[in-house]
Order: sequence, then structure tokens, then C-alpha cells
Amino acid sequence: MPELEISINDEFQQRCRKAELLQAQNISPYPSQTAKNGSVKAFLDNFATMLASGEKIILAGRIRSLRLQGGSAFLHFEDESGRVQAFVRKDNIGEKNYQEFTDFYDLGDFVEITGSAFETKTKEPTILADSIKILSKTLLPLPDKHAGLKDPDLRFRKRYLDLLANPEVKDVFKLRSTIIRNIREYFDAVGFVEVDTPILQTVAGGATAAPFVTHHKALDIDLYLRVAPELYLKRLIIGGYEQVYEIARCFRNEGIDHQHNPEFTQIEFYWAYKDYQFLMDFIEKFFEQLVKKVNNGSLQVKNGDDVIDFTTPYPRVDFKEALDKALDIDIDKATNQDLVELAKTAKISVDKSWGRGKLLDELYKKFVRAKMIQPHFIINHPLDLSPLAKKLADRPNYVERFQLVVKTAEVCNAFSELNDPLDQEERFKEQKRLKDGGDDEAQGADADFVEALKHGLPPTAGLGMGIDRLVMLLGDVENIKEVIFFPTMKPKEK
Repeated sequence: MPELEISINDEFQQRCRKAELLQAQNISPYPSQTAKNGSVKAFLDNFATMLASGEKIILAGRIRSLRLQGGSAFLHFEDESGRVQAFVRKDNIGEKNYQEFTDFYDLGDFVEITGSAFETKTKEPTILADSIKILSKTLLPLPDKHAGLKDPDLRFRKRYLDLLANPEVKDVFKLRSTIIRNIREYFDAVGFVEVDTPILQTVAGGATAAPFVTHHKALDIDLYLRVAPELYLKRLIIGGYEQVYEIARCFRNEGIDHQHNPEFTQIEFYWAYKDYQFLMDFIEKFFEQLVKKVNNGSLQVKNGDDVIDFTTPYPRVDFKEALDKALDIDIDKATNQDLVELAKTAKISVDKSWGRGKLLDELYKKFVRAKMIQPHFIINHPLDLSPLAKKLADRPNYVERFQLVVKTAEVCNAFSELNDPLDQEERFKEQKRLKDGGDDEAQGADADFVEALKHGLPPTAGLGMGIDRLVMLLGDVENIKEVIFFPTMKPKEK
């Protein structure tokens, strides 16, 4: 039995009994139809007109408060649009119906109320009930409205109760919806086509991350939940599209913390005949219009104790120069063992399977990214970190790549795409070597993608942007679980 039922077992049994008694009177506690013809908001917006006309309306919603006064009762009920008071009188609805109402209805029940506008002595807009009908009998009580629901673990596990007890939570998800809608409008307006690519993939590629593995019975093969849609989106560019994007649910078998959830949402897009320098200018314009739209026209966003200023342009900081300065070394001259020693000194837990790229990345996160609050582009990453990006012409150990970092977190990752199939083939071999050596985050070698590249990929730039982190950033939220309706949680033992 679920944990909430244990503590309120008596009330659960009482509510079940009420449902049985309703059925015994040929009243369904769960009817399939309602005559509802308006919303609470519409009723309140047109209250004065309805009060003057005496027009009838049928509303429906969940009872949130109930106060009995002899032969009458006041209750508040709500639908998605708002909350309103109802006045139920025995004289209006009849003694039998009133007795049914007082005996069998509880807080949390869904009801249908037919009535007309009525103003109380305190001038509160009210619906005077001509009839009241049960629509859904609740068997468990809602959280106490005074005590609320504050335990984060319970809030995330039982989001439906969180939404009922803490209506302000809906504001974060309204912001999320607005951001996603704006993304679609912005990209559609500049000529992009929204597409879908497979979630089940035979090779876990497109990002450096450990995948989830599943098994297909009919084909008798292992498949991977996608870590990124990249390799399929680039196949579409090869096939003749020039601008494609996907708002994609991705899955990475990694740790859970305030910035990471094993399944998350991102937008990835690819634009033929563009490079990473062009994308930096493009994404600056995107952020300017997005931030203004969701932040009342201002580019200054409050986030914790900081005010993030999204006024462009954003500084462009070279990866090597920043890490050289932070570590006071030349990373090109440092051996792998030098990097291991630096990491251990910094109390970074080093795994023996880590290659040079992973070591540099962890040092960068610790000494460079962790200090960046305002928007910065980190550009020109090491080749070892970027198996899918094009090399810099004058620095072959580095690639045409950037990350947009805000409030110490990576918001965007982008690069000029590698379109040399032979170079790509060699880099996949290196990823395979790392994977065989125990690095479960190394990318899979996708031979079919290499074959596709051999048919020709035009110069192309691509970018991935985490939507969950974007909502956290613009919504002043510290924990990714606050912006995902149903975050991954460890099951509680029975």
C-alpha cells in the first residue's frame, strides 16, 4: 500500500464507503459525462453581466474548501482557469440532494454546479447552486492547505500533489512552455524544418556519455537510448536538407545532481554552409530576443544572488589560453601524467580509463568554468574532446567549437561539423580504443554514418542546447528537478 494511504487509512475507508453508498442509490461516483459549459475565469470575467441577467451557467472543478452552516454551505472549487465560491442551499437544491451533498461529498471531490451569479454581503463573486453533482469521488485527501507540501523528495515523487498544494510551481512550467514555443517560432521563422530522429539506436553516438542499453526481442539485438540526435540530423543534411532541428528527449546513464537528470530535453540544429563563428553571432541574437520576451523586456535576469546580463556581445575565451592561465602551465607541453597529478592535487577523482581529453575537460570544469557567471563563449576546444568537430586550420590539435557558459553551467555546445569521412573514421577508431580501455562515455564507432559522410556533407555548423538548464537559468531555479515534471527518483523500498 502506498505510503500516504498508511497514515490516513481510516479516512480512505470512509471515502470508499461513501462511494459505495452513492452507488447503492444508483448515483455513479465516476460518471463519464458533464454538462459543463463555461470556465471559472469566464464566469468571473463576466460576473457583473451575469449578475444583472440572471443567466444560468454550469461549472465544474475540484472542491478546495467546504464550510457547512446548517441548511446551507459555502465551498470553493477550482478548475485550471481559477477558483470561485459556491453557495449551496437546501431550499434551492432540495432536501434529498442536500443530504446527499453533506453526507457523501469531501474536500478534493470533483463536482458539477449549475447555478447563477450571486453576490455575498462581503461582495465576493459567487455561484448560487441550483444543483450539484458528483463527477469524481476522491479516495485520498489532498495535502493540508495550511501545512502545505514542502518536503522536496515528496514533491518530486508526487508532482500531482505538488501542483495542487503549491500552485506557484505551475509558473516554472508555464515558463518552460513559453521557452519551447519561442524556440520553435524563432527557428521556423529563419527557415528551419523540425524533424524527428530515432530514440532507439544501434550505436550510441553523437555525444560523449554513457548510454542506456535495452534489448529488442524480435530482432534479438541490443539497442541504445539516444544520447544525442546528432548523427541522424547530419544524415538529413547529407540527404539535401540545409536547416533542420529537433527538440529531442535524450538519455545519458550518468549521475544525478542539481544540474543532471538521466533523461533531459535539448534542441539540436544543423545549418549547411555555416560555421561556428556564424553560430556564435546567431545564438547571441537568439538569446537577446528570448530573454526580452520572457523577462518583461529586460536583458538582466536575476538568478540566485547574481544578476545575469545577456546584453551582447559575449566575451570569446580560448580554451587553451584560459586553462593555461588557470593552471599556470602550457597544456600542449604537459604530459598525461602531468595532467593526472594536477587533477589529483585539485582533489578530482581520476579514473585510470580517462584519456587526455577527459583530463583536460575535468580540469577546465574545475578551474575555468566554475568561475564564469556572466555569459561567455569558450572556444577552440582540444581535438581529444571533440571527435565530431572540424580541426582549426592553423591549430590541428584544436577544433572549431564553442560552448556558451552561463552561471558556471554549459548552456550550448556547438561546432563546425567534421565532414572529412576519413578523418571521422580515424577519430571513431580512437573512441573505440578508449571504450575498449574502459571509458564507458566514449562514443560508439558508427560505420553507417561514416559511409553516409563518404557521400558528401557540405560545410555545416551544428548546436545543442539543453532546455532544462535554460529554464533553470531564466526561471531562477537551482535544481533541475524543479523544471522537469517527473524527474528520475530512486524508488523507495516497500
